[in-house]
Amino acid sequence: MAGISLNGAYNHFIQDYVSKDVSQADAHRKDELRDVYKSIAKINKKSPLYLLTNDDASRNDAIEIKEKARQLQGSIKKLSDHEDKSSLNHSSAYTSDEDKVLASYIGKTPEQDIDNTGFDIEVSQLASSQVNRGKFLPKDSTSLPPDNYAFDVRIDSQEYEFQFSIYSGDKNIDVQQKLQKLINKANIGLSAGIIEDGARSALEITSTHTGLKPGEISQFEIFESSGGLANGAVSYMGLDQVAAPASNAHFTLNGEERVAVSNHFTVGGKFDININAITDESSPIHVGVKRDNEALINHVTALVDNYNSFIRDASGIEDSKFKSSKLKSEMIGIAQSNLANSQDIGITLQGDGSLSIDEELLKQAISSSSSREALQPVNRFADSLIDKTKEISVDPMKYVDRPVVNYKNPDSRDYSSPYITSEYSGMMFNNYC
Repeated sequence: MAGISLNGAYNHFIQDYVSKDVSQADAHRKDELRDVYKSIAKINKKSPLYLLTNDDASRNDAIEIKEKARQLQGSIKKLSDHEDKSSLNHSSAYTSDEDKVLASYIGKTPEQDIDNTGFDIEVSQLASSQVNRGKFLPKDSTSLPPDNYAFDVRIDSQEYEFQFSIYSGDKNIDVQQKLQKLINKANIGLSAGIIEDGARSALEITSTHTGLKPGEISQFEIFESSGGLANGAVSYMGLDQVAAPASNAHFTLNGEERVAVSNHFTVGGKFDININAITDESSPIHVGVKRDNEALINHVTALVDNYNSFIRDASGIEDSKFKSSKLKSEMIGIAQSNLANSQDIGITLQGDGSLSIDEELLKQAISSSSSREALQPVNRFADSLIDKTKEISVDPMKYVDRPVVNYKNPDSRDYSSPYITSEYSGMMFNNYC
């Protein structure tokens, strides 16, 4: 009987209360979980003993508002590139010639250092793949006798054996197509294709990676071993003929010689670089960082939208035992204390506690030379919202009407109460016990 009740409680919890999404704001690391525990313990020690009402609606509202707070926190942090707080430091990389060098910014640089972040790059050689091009053979005939054949491919000290059969009536093009499918399906880092030249065709095999690691002379080798199957197909089709060896990328960063096995690499942990062409001699391409105004506008707009959504959700709770007005007033108070004088940047606090945005004024503020100082209230507003959502997530029950049973003795030491931390589990199991 107890097992049935336990299963029922578990299913009820899973279906109605468990979060449907996971955001980067959720606690995952040990230090994050430790901070959550310390916050709960701190509230626990100072909290009096309450009597929870036997009211499903209030309990559901408390859990729902906790989830809304968690989602708001996740939405704000998703807009940011900072680990703990929201940030308006949106930057993007640029190059003086994007046809030859593409760059994206993956670092975190203080806004005052943006103008001094960057480098000059000169590309003298691109990284390339190894290409084996077989012999051009007549499509409609073959000199290979029908038999079961095999050949080996060596890649990074790993050897792979390929077996195939040639039947009576098979032509060269049939065998080439058969090997093309066999190699591509193996997915071992090689790509095969057929090159046609009128009545002749050849099988071309290309490595999917570029460059050579130190000590390597080739990316792959094709050969035949003395096995039980027939040989001769490799030399007949020319599969072991290297038409173009693999090469590394050669370039300079601020005049310093560099080598990379790929045309895609990172520089200093801040720039993600793709080189597409050799640059003109003595004409370096500059890679730098600029403020991404469009991303910043989207950041501020999304922040305001998330706040307004939370205010609407809090206003929509009509349960008399849930203090939605208290929750709403606290959130509006955060907006008032941080954005009361933000009309100049296009953000206005409405009479119902929501925020509105004048896009033109916001664009002007972001494009101005003093945008960093003008947008500080928005940054403080986002930080305050994150702190508040953490507080709500730890103790949403303070917004439920709950009578005090016993206050803590002010003369005694503060001890944690085992009853406070069991409030959530008590709500879940209340109807099953």
